[in-house]
Amino acid sequence: MSFSDYLALTKPKITPLLLMAALGSAVVAARGIPPLVTLLGVLLGGAFASSGALALNSYLEMGMDAKMKRTMGRPLPAGKIVPARHALFLGFGLLFAGVAVAFLTLNYVATFFIGLGAFVYVPVYTLFLKPRTTWNIVLGGFAGSCAALAGWYAVTFQSALVGWLLGALVFVWTPSHFWSLAVITEEDYSAVNIPMLPSVVGPVAASRYIVINTLMLIPVSLLFAYYFLGLGFFVYLGVALLFDLLLLATNIKLFRSPTKDNAWLAFKFSSPYLAVIFVVAMVAAVLH
Repeated sequence: MSFSDYLALTKPKITPLLLMAALGSAVVAARGIPPLVTLLGVLLGGAFASSGALALNSYLEMGMDAKMKRTMGRPLPAGKIVPARHALFLGFGLLFAGVAVAFLTLNYVATFFIGLGAFVYVPVYTLFLKPRTTWNIVLGGFAGSCAALAGWYAVTFQSALVGWLLGALVFVWTPSHFWSLAVITEEDYSAVNIPMLPSVVGPVAASRYIVINTLMLIPVSLLFAYYFLGLGFFVYLGVALLFDLLLLATNIKLFRSPTKDNAWLAFKFSSPYLAVIFVVAMVAAVLH
């Protein structure tokens, strides 16, 4: 048992993307750098709450993780954290800390979305959707949208449509990202009877849905370009369109040849894609 084992419970590769969505939305909403207290509330509150929700997910799925090749080495199924309820305490502690930080530094609406993100991810997605329907990751993607909405409402209640478009960006991005991973791990999900789309319809059909989903993502990523003026508009539109086409190219390659290598390429590119879109949105907002 070590600090790294407890850190692994929080799946630390996921939280930075959520924080990027929250920070990006806050900067776009402010058309610049928000006040320091707001930034701290969004980043610390979001980091604690998302890490807590992910730790609870690790606890709830430890039995399933023990049966999957990709996850059997995680701290709980590998027996590195004993007793396992320590993960439960960590999850609830971090989640409480995140909501408390948000409550003390942000408004009620931003705090609500931070808490709602955790609620959607743990009881709605992990306990209800994931074991029951191929729509699991589609509907569960709203948990990530809550990060963008929290960032927006932490700064302003004006131009709310743009904030919701940023939330929609995360929502529509999520299936392409996770279905690509699920193409690689379809045997694992089949072994534990989790109806991830690729394990139900097969990699060929799943790759078709990934392309369709990305074709829905592209207009969403371009819609809020109108919020930027002058140089910011052209910078955002140019970079976003370039990365949209690159993401689509990886998906089409997977569709034409649905191998695990091509699925890995699509999955690996989709992570920096989301980060780049939010970074260029922040740059465009500052240029505005």
